[in-house]
Amino acid sequence: MKKIWWVVIAVVVIAVVLLVGGEIVKRQGGSHSQTSSKEVEATPTITASFVDPTKIAAITKFRSCQGHIVVPQDGSEVRSNMKHYLYLKKEFTSARRLVELYAPFDGFVSDIYKGDEDFSDRNPASRDLTVSKSKGLSARADWGFSFLHIEPRDGLKEGDAVKAGELLGYVSLELIPPYYAFDVVYSKMGTFPKKIDKWNSPYAALDSAFAHMDSQALAKFAVFGTDSADDFVIPKTTRDAAPCQYGPDGRQFDQTRTDAWYNDWVGNINDAVN
Repeated sequence: MKKIWWVVIAVVVIAVVLLVGGEIVKRQGGSHSQTSSKEVEATPTITASFVDPTKIAAITKFRSCQGHIVVPQDGSEVRSNMKHYLYLKKEFTSARRLVELYAPFDGFVSDIYKGDEDFSDRNPASRDLTVSKSKGLSARADWGFSFLHIEPRDGLKEGDAVKAGELLGYVSLELIPPYYAFDVVYSKMGTFPKKIDKWNSPYAALDSAFAHMDSQALAKFAVFGTDSADDFVIPKTTRDAAPCQYGPDGRQFDQTRTDAWYNDWVGNINDAVN
């Protein structure tokens, strides 16, 4: 009898650790290079454009020096930002719900994160939303696609099944400062966040969303004069040789407009409000 109780206690402890770990990661949300063959098979292919590219002025490249540090927890990457910022054209910033966001592949809404005191400058309707191939706690250990600064469509909730190209919501126009952009992250989440410099990284691994698009989805972004997914990426060797440098606050990257700064973008950032 005593042995059975110890087994029950062990099971409960493991469940609590998984739940707490998942919740901590969720609260740190803001979504590689070494993956097993099983992980590669589970990497979702983006089969639908997640936004109308003609409404976007400019996109930051993977490993840019824009914003702040976004790198995986394993120390495999030097300082850079391994997500994409997409800045809206000025004509789509005058009102809410002018820029739609769509499911990138068939899957589930695995997470909708409201935020905490660190998100006090947000439009109250703004969320971070992740689409994965599965749902529940296990989804955080798989590759997923996350939108940051999205206003979900009415009625959408965690666990909902979605089809590629289905409307998920709209770019949220944040309040302070006026922020006319949204972020996309293609990532796997870690069990716990890790402090890297002055930011917490929740990511076990990161990759460029454009590297996982099929040819039809990628072709829609040719409006930026791009020929391949490589045009949206700064190579690792290039960034390793020149890690991003912080500005005066020690948190945001230096925004001095050098040639390297302009190389961080695809498109024309001057067509955006910035």
